[in-house]
Order: sequence, then structure tokens, then C-alpha cells
Amino acid sequence: MANFLLYVVDRHISNRGDEITEQQIGVLVFGRSEGYDSNEDNIVRSYARNLRKRIDEYFAKEGVEESLLLEIPRGGYTPIFSVRTPRNNPVPNQLIGDAESNGPSELADAVFASSKTTENLALEDRDRSAHHSVEALDSRAIAGCALKMSAAVRRHSTIPALCIGLILGVGCSIFLPLKPLKRVAASSAEVASTALWTQIFSSKRDTFIVPSDDGLVIMQGLTERPVPLASYVSGSYRTNAKTDGVPGALEILKLGGRRYTSVVDLDFTAHLAQLDEVVPERMMIRYARDLRMDDLRNGNAILIGSVEANPWIELFQPQLNFRFSIHPGSDKPSGILNSHPRIGEDVIYGTPGQDHTYGLIAYVPNLNSTGHVLIVGGLNTAGTQAATTFLLTPSLMQPTLQRAKTAHGGLQSFELLIGAGNVASNASTPQMILERIGPF
Repeated sequence: MANFLLYVVDRHISNRGDEITEQQIGVLVFGRSEGYDSNEDNIVRSYARNLRKRIDEYFAKEGVEESLLLEIPRGGYTPIFSVRTPRNNPVPNQLIGDAESNGPSELADAVFASSKTTENLALEDRDRSAHHSVEALDSRAIAGCALKMSAAVRRHSTIPALCIGLILGVGCSIFLPLKPLKRVAASSAEVASTALWTQIFSSKRDTFIVPSDDGLVIMQGLTERPVPLASYVSGSYRTNAKTDGVPGALEILKLGGRRYTSVVDLDFTAHLAQLDEVVPERMMIRYARDLRMDDLRNGNAILIGSVEANPWIELFQPQLNFRFSIHPGSDKPSGILNSHPRIGEDVIYGTPGQDHTYGLIAYVPNLNSTGHVLIVGGLNTAGTQAATTFLLTPSLMQPTLQRAKTAHGGLQSFELLIGAGNVASNASTPQMILERIGPF
């Protein structure tokens, strides 16, 4: 984002505004190839949204005394500078911005712009977020209600708008006590689960939720050739892949560039958004192809899927005992590898059959060891479903989380191999097959 901002400001003050285009930014800032299709790869639009949020946060906090303001209006990338105008009794800019701009389209555009299904997810997420904010007991909830009223009055200056704001304020005052009551009544399993989610979701750093790239899986299945992370990040897998003798090669390569993900991943993401521990302004849903290495160095992340569907998992496999071992087009068995089997354990938990599948849950440090990464995936859709169901069930996770708890209340790294029946690509009741606590 820093490079993005430097680029557009440099071009603007150098009177080279014709170079401030999505295509040029994609090539010169994000390293995309010349002539890449920005309709299929929306990395510029995704980062522009986050950049606008960060700029708003800066001028509302550290830069509150700045006399010169900077903004990048929606619909373009050309920066605008203006002089801050003092106001009597100002309302905090960031909170008003949050109250006015927390719309469903932003989430849908930022993640899966080409998918109608994800637009529905975004709408549902907005409704859940609204319900969640009503239940939250803290000063921000009360301030948010007041600021929505203030924003409505500023926009419309009408009595109905004022009434809407008052209704919101009354609603907050009625439902605010629910959250502390939930905490008091929480079971020991829910308390243990809270310890995990407070590590993953933090107000100090962004948490990136990264669903699987199912278009990539389909392409690898048809070409029978794996796509390593380096090729995935550079995008060369869509142009330089060896497809000699493969019927419909060009269409297959296009398929690898489509933005597909599974309903299981979307359902998991929707459940995550409802957790009490989520910090909404710090939760980022990022398509795998749009993730950056720095996101995994400095932020927290939840990587969904197998290494075949989410190549970023490749970065963390060396520190795992349970590793995805996928070999498309090879006689070598695929499955989840048990690198150091103990007595009675198998070396590999195999290729999913008609009636059984496997999933993986791994909690490890991020690349800089300043945050945490949660890997949740399976050998197929049913395997991922088994892993996500197990993770979201406090009673199932409680034994592992208690064993992983440290003296200062944090959590050690842990890995779980999950098994489940596979009924028509749906997982039955998941169960833990193997467990590892502590760094590998």
C-alpha cells in the first residue's frame, strides 16, 4: 500500500496523471505482466479500498492535527489534496466514515468481484455485522449509534433521519448488556475457544482470511501438473504452463485465472465473521491470488484449503509435522503426510476414498513470528468441511487448546489431523485422528 500511495502521488505531482490507471498500477506497483486482464485480477481495486481506509484512519488519529488532507476518491486513483477546515465540535472522522461506508458491496468487490454468490455472502455479512454491533458492549457501540444519527442528520437534515438515529440509540441501550452476560455464562469449552480467537483476531494487526482458489485446482487436475507458489505469485502459471497435447489448453489456462471458491469456504468465512472476538475493521477477506508476502509477515491469517488450492500454505509446510502431499498425474499416493510417525501411526493418511476423508488444522507463527497463522483445509471439499466444523465446535477443540495453553495464557503451536466420513462430498461428524502440540 505504501508503494501504491507513493506511485499515485508521484505521478500526480509530476503532472503525469495519464499514468494513474489501474493497468499501470497493476504492472508497476504489483508486478503484473504487461496486458494482464484487470477484470479477472482485481488486486488494484482491492488494495485501493484498504488504502483509502488507512488514509482515513491516519487523518482521524495520528494525523488529526495535519493542516493538509489527502484523499483518493472512489472511482479513480488520482489523489486530491485539500486544506483542513476547522469545525466547531467536530465528530471523529473515522467513526463517521465507518458508519457511512460499511456497505455490503465493499466486501463483495474486495473478495470475489466476478461471483454473484459472493455478493449474497456480502449482504449476509452486512446483516450479521449489524446484529453483532448491536450486541457489543463498549463505548464504541454507543458512539457508533450516536454517530449514525449525526451522519444521517448531516446528509439529510430531516426529522425522519433524526428519528432513525434515536431508534438506533435506543436499540443499542436495550441490547448492550448481552455480551457480558454471554461471557459470564460461557462454558469452559467456550472460554478455551476464546483464547484461540483472541490470538487470531487482534486490534493491533490485520487478519487476512484467504479462501481456496478452486479455479487453480480445476486447472491442475486437467493439466496434471502442480503449480508452485513462485509461479502462482508471479502469475506465470497462466501463461507459461506446459499444456502440450492437452485438448482445450487455452481454455484450461483461462480457467486457472477465474475466481472460484467453494461454498464450504464461504460458509466458514461467514461463521468467522460472527465471532465475538472479531475486530471488524481489522478483518480482511483476501482472494488467494491477491495476497502478498508482507501480509503473512506482519499480519495474522487464516488460510483455507489444501496446498493445491491455496499455494501460500507451502510457506508453512516445513514447520509442520502433518503436511499436504498432493501429486496430480502421478502414481505417487496423495494425502496428508505424517512426517515423524509415532508407534501405531500411519506415514500417510491417504487419498480420499468414496467413504472417508481427512482434514488438517494447524496453528503456527506468521513469517516474522509476530502474529499467528491458522491453516484449515482438507484433501477435498469434505475434508475441509470436516476441519472447519471441528475448529468451530468448542467442545471438540477444548482438549487440544487446554494442552496447548502456556503459563502466560497464550497458545503453543499445534496441529490436528481430522478424519470424517464422506457422504456425497459432505463430511459426517469429524473426529481427531492425531495431535501434535508445540513447534515441530
